[in-house]
Amino acid sequence: MKYKTSEKEIIKQKNKLFSKLVLAAKQAKDSGGKPFVFHFLTTLRCNCDCESCLWKDNSAKNELSLEEIKRIYLEAREAGFFITILWGGEPTLRRDITDIMKFAKYEADFAFIGMVTNGYLIPKRISEFGNDLDLILMSLDSPLQEEHDQIRVLPGLYEKIMDSVEIIKNEYPHISLQFSFSISKYNINRVDEMIALGDKLEVPIAFNVINTVRHYSTGDVDEKGQLSATDQEISDAFSRILESKRNGSHILNSEMYLKHFIGGKKPYRCHARKVFMYVNSNGDIEDCLRLDKPIANLRGISVKEAMNLPRFQQFLKDTENCDSCNSPTMIDTSYVWEDWSLIMKSGGITFG
Repeated sequence: MKYKTSEKEIIKQKNKLFSKLVLAAKQAKDSGGKPFVFHFLTTLRCNCDCESCLWKDNSAKNELSLEEIKRIYLEAREAGFFITILWGGEPTLRRDITDIMKFAKYEADFAFIGMVTNGYLIPKRISEFGNDLDLILMSLDSPLQEEHDQIRVLPGLYEKIMDSVEIIKNEYPHISLQFSFSISKYNINRVDEMIALGDKLEVPIAFNVINTVRHYSTGDVDEKGQLSATDQEISDAFSRILESKRNGSHILNSEMYLKHFIGGKKPYRCHARKVFMYVNSNGDIEDCLRLDKPIANLRGISVKEAMNLPRFQQFLKDTENCDSCNSPTMIDTSYVWEDWSLIMKSGGITFG
């Protein structure tokens, strides 16, 4: 018989992790910025074909092997990383995704394992890794089955997500299950219905405005601007989301993130890369300011050596002058970096 963790134990575990995260963030700031969250883009392959995606490339090859990934995770832990988020593409398309998770958790001793997924293969594969995961952030871009499947260009996806919710809640209650709703012109009119669905399912939702601008050494490119909702539409929607949050709806976004877009997007100083390091499926350490020129490739240099490179240190400083990201992760991290009291205030950051 599978042992089910009690709700009291789950809350205790989450509070313990939250305290550890806050301490790590403070130490990172005191040291001038030393990332401790390892974002690994496991693959560029995906079974969806979303028009708004900035990452998918099903023709991409040269993925890191399992043995290379194991070495990198050991190096990352030695360098001070203890949280990892696996994403893509669609991470569950990797046959060895379970091996990666288990190695990170039990061999490399990472304290927290999260995954960003479209949910399609979760009902089929979660029995492999459900006991080892702490977070599942599942993309859901419409509360309507037909519309969501159309946006994601994958028939049957919505149904798989609903199956996943039931399985996770019943069999893996320790997993922090969250929805990510990426706002575009296609679904801006579904925000209120999405809030109602999240409340019905008791799954918290992170609303985020899709990114369109990407940075290259040759200049900035607005790659998906035609898909954006208008500033006024976003402002109106976020005002309603903020009101719903204050009325007790299951919404993950902090009030500071929602206010950031009410009345038009506000400028901010980015500090997120002092917390997160992004590694692509081929081992490249991403330079989000020059996507065509990665900082280093972990096939030829250790994690610690890469972090000591002058270019990496300069990158952390240069990102402070960028505010193009719309992600709540990037914006909230940046606000909290400058004012630690925000993390404890009502309406602040939550992990679900």
